Amino acid sequence: MITYKYSFVEDFRWSYRTIKNLKWLKSKKLIIFYPNVFRMIFLWIKKPKTDFQVDMNITCYWIHAGTWGAYTPPDKIFICPWEIDKTGGLERVIKHEVTHLKLSDKTESLTHDEKEAYVNRHSSI
Repeated sequence: MITYKYSFVEDFRWSYRTIKNLKWLKSKKLIIFYPNVFRMIFLWIKKPKTDFQVDMNITCYWIHAGTWGAYTPPDKIFICPWEIDKTGGLERVIKHEVTHLKLSDKTESLTHDEKEAYVNRHSSI
């Protein structure tokens, strides 16, 4: 089951990580959403709506800055919902991050690009 939450602490932490890792994120040519107080307030007030569920206990945090999706094993995903329809929708991004969690023990030693390729090959939830 996925529990969807907004946490100011998690959101702020991901804002910091975005700035800290900006050079690396740009080198990977990832879509980046920069910290923005108005987006933070908007997300705090109006969270995205989805009832997508999986058979794992996962917490999904809505974040306003970073990339579209991230994960932290064993049970957390982070979704930045801005312009997410460009990727095929919110559900697709959530599935992708859940797949990262499911395969994290097998992909631990891989590079970012290798992890993405592996997850894309095994992305059936």
